[in-house]
Amino acid sequence: MKFKKVFAILLGLTGLFQFSSSTFGFALLGPFASWMEKTNGLRQPGDIGGPMDITNGYRWNVPVVTYSFDQSFLDFFGSNGVAAVKDAIQILNDLPPASQMLLTNYPLDSQQINYAAQAQNLYDLKSATLVALLEQLGLTQPTRYIFVLRQWDPVFINHGGQGEWPPGIIPTNIVMRNFDPETLTPSQYVNGALFAGVVLSGFQVLEGKINLALATPVDPLAANASAVADGSINNQLFISPGTLNPGEFFTTLTEDDIGGLRYLVSTNNVNFETLLPTVSGFGTNANTFVNGAWRPGIDKITFIPEPIDPLNGEFFSAITNQFTDTYITNGTIMQQQVARVIARPDFLFCAGDVNDGLQGIPFMDRTGTTNWVNNAALNGNPANGGPGVIQPPVRITFNKLGLGFVKYSFDSDETAESYPISWSTFDNSTNPPVVYPISQTGDNQLTIRMWLVMDSVGNQFRRNFDWLFNSPAGVQFALQTSTNLTDWVSIFTVMNNGTVCTYINVNPSSVNRFYRVVPQ
Repeated sequence: MKFKKVFAILLGLTGLFQFSSSTFGFALLGPFASWMEKTNGLRQPGDIGGPMDITNGYRWNVPVVTYSFDQSFLDFFGSNGVAAVKDAIQILNDLPPASQMLLTNYPLDSQQINYAAQAQNLYDLKSATLVALLEQLGLTQPTRYIFVLRQWDPVFINHGGQGEWPPGIIPTNIVMRNFDPETLTPSQYVNGALFAGVVLSGFQVLEGKINLALATPVDPLAANASAVADGSINNQLFISPGTLNPGEFFTTLTEDDIGGLRYLVSTNNVNFETLLPTVSGFGTNANTFVNGAWRPGIDKITFIPEPIDPLNGEFFSAITNQFTDTYITNGTIMQQQVARVIARPDFLFCAGDVNDGLQGIPFMDRTGTTNWVNNAALNGNPANGGPGVIQPPVRITFNKLGLGFVKYSFDSDETAESYPISWSTFDNSTNPPVVYPISQTGDNQLTIRMWLVMDSVGNQFRRNFDWLFNSPAGVQFALQTSTNLTDWVSIFTVMNNGTVCTYINVNPSSVNRFYRVVPQ
């Protein structure tokens, strides 16, 4: 992706911000606020929410959540894929309660590279799952949101250099949404790395031109460790240092990730909350229980599997989780016994044809934040973006990654340049990567997605459509093109293995052009 920088102004490091006492930070995710506009670098493709202020975070307020896999996931990823997702979940389950978390027990950087996987353009399923889970637990990209452009102003052109900003730029035009886990104040650090800010005006992206507040490392030669929560896969801006690339994988959570999770579920973090609709009284509270109340964080979240019947895809039975709910009334800590009936899994992992409407190959789709409950009014400030409660269901769908093909108008023939792109499981051992999909048998659906792009610089015209073919596994299909419906030329040939094949034609060389797909 190419960007055009029209203006770049360095935000001063002195006299502009209040430095925090430590060198860490985390960012909180919530539903988009009205001021979070695309033109200011927010609501970008792949975003499901925006960065919240420190008192406006969203969290789960039940101690147990369930997860499962639908048949589409099992068919595409098999048992190895299930194990990869479970490994990501186990990292979260192995965490101690927030009250016992010690940040220094976790590394500043947990990202490593498997060079064999990198050479094959493979993406780690476990790491992608871990990123998606942190997002659904209420965390977002700390580095991206150190500085957030709330409102653009010509001052970003007229006042350049360090220390020349007039009063009121923060928080009128720029807000900081990365917070120190100890002081809970805005921080310019992520996992020990210090960042400055740059405001870019006229940034060219696929959807047009935007303005953007961008964090840049103060020491470009320093090792800038990123948090796992930075690891956006679908982020079309590709500006986060934690963007997950081929061959890269996370071994565990970093210090900043732990700081964010600890804050959200801490028993010292008290908000007025209502319980999930599926929670009711139990035991002595069977006929009555307190719903809306001031509640501390639940201290610990545990994921448990909810079994599914592989024959019919139905869940065997509802799970009932009994727990002690703690709330505060008139300054007194109270407890009550409640039960939650979980008829469907809170987290469902799927595989499918993910189409986010943008040129290129998306990696996953997941439930957004529109279902999250905003309790700002209950907490005394209706104008705030939160705090609130995350509620299920959550659906995480991994795209059935397969071959990609690109054809440019300046090429002398019609043959498209191919590039493989696949999900995989790998680590830092010498074991060869496990590549998905698993071996396919029987009938599969092959998807060929075509993108026609006119004016590749401004992307003024883009059209896409999908061809779906059901056939036995292993059948070869050829995408062919013609300008007269008589003479056909093969662009590429692909085997049906249940994946999504993407073809991008940039500036077709003729006005009249026809396409067809034929079995070989």
